Amino acid sequence: MENQHNKSQETALQAFRGDIDKIDDQLISLLEQRMQIITKVGELKKNNQEKFFIRSNREADLIKNLVKKPDLTFPKSAIISIWRKIITVANMCEQSLRIAIHNPKNISDYEYLVKEYYSDVAPILMMDSATNVVAEIEKGEVQIGIFALPQEIEDFLQKEDSGENWWINLANNRAGLRVFAMIPFAEFSAQNKNFNSIRLVAAAIKNPEKSSDDSSLLYVEVGNEISKPQILSAFKEQDLSAKILKSVKLRQVESIIFYLIELQGFYLETDEVIKKFSKSKIKPYVKILGHYATPIQIGGLTKKNQT
Repeated sequence: MENQHNKSQETALQAFRGDIDKIDDQLISLLEQRMQIITKVGELKKNNQEKFFIRSNREADLIKNLVKKPDLTFPKSAIISIWRKIITVANMCEQSLRIAIHNPKNISDYEYLVKEYYSDVAPILMMDSATNVVAEIEKGEVQIGIFALPQEIEDFLQKEDSGENWWINLANNRAGLRVFAMIPFAEFSAQNKNFNSIRLVAAAIKNPEKSSDDSSLLYVEVGNEISKPQILSAFKEQDLSAKILKSVKLRQVESIIFYLIELQGFYLETDEVIKKFSKSKIKPYVKILGHYATPIQIGGLTKKNQT
């Protein structure tokens, strides 16, 4: 009787495994079909003489729409990881991609997070100089530069930095280099707290793109007599929600303080609200460094905890 039960169970298992194998074959076939379409998209972009093919707004909204699907039981974090890698393979089908990570302190988590976002098929270089990263992108040797946003503990005035202030380099480049993505694209409320403290941004020579929900990164110069509350007040007067990420005073320019600012929303230097802020009484010099889609918030890995 027991042998008959075991045989029946094995028969059922084989049937289920057969169904899974068929679905896997269908998934591979669909991925191949997707790549065929991607090849055609790449040809259109080349014919249009585009130099950088990644569409960060399209990618962000595509993934956000996937994880918003009703009655979703598959973990959101897995969907994000899988589709990020599918997207990266598509990107590399359209054009060659080499990535340089600005990592003067040799933090191993940077490479892990970049590989999780882009996959390990993209060549990655580690560089300790922000100037060199920018130069390699301008020469076309590297297409994407990765930089770390300051952590909250660094939100105080520094006279000298332990590493380079890459955002100052970025503000002074003339090749159209700008921030276009945030890494990681998923933020966990209860787990992976160490990774949550690390926020990386990707930069490339590309036009700004707006997604459904963005933040803007700003470079601001003001006189050293202007306080942080005055800066935040000037933003608030224009109904702008601003956060100071870092402030730096350089020895060679003692009269000026340099600020890295994060704004909620998508803004360009030509927007009236940014023009008004630039003409405010604190007399700031403002440059938009780029934008990134707001990461997806994930509470956990079960359906009950997904938000």
